[in-house]
Amino acid sequence: MAAAAKAIKFAYNGALANNLRKFTWNNLWGGREYGLLFHDTYFEPAPEVTEALRRLNLQEPHLFDQRKIRLSRAHTLALHGEKLPKAEWTQYENETWYLKPYLDEIEAEKKARAESSGLIPPYQMKQH
Repeated sequence: MAAAAKAIKFAYNGALANNLRKFTWNNLWGGREYGLLFHDTYFEPAPEVTEALRRLNLQEPHLFDQRKIRLSRAHTLALHGEKLPKAEWTQYENETWYLKPYLDEIEAEKKARAESSGLIPPYQMKQH
């Protein structure tokens, strides 16, 4: 497993949860067939994901660019009805969960704001 992924803390980190996570990733999720990482498939219009991507672009632009390249390649493959050769599929050991620190930070901010003032975070406000 990548060094960055080893530092990631999940709510459930026991052996059973890790094995279930790996089984699901390898057998039930099709993104690996296109060379995607799990967070590449997060729903971008969700305000938390949009904010996490904005922070990722500011703090680690190379990861943001790599994400765009992976998504572009996956869309091209899907458009042509193709998949990568099995040797090029993303391996679970290479998964980095690169958005998790940003998403955790955003959730903590939302929780702190709700407990203190109850105001809506700026990235959740309707923008015209």
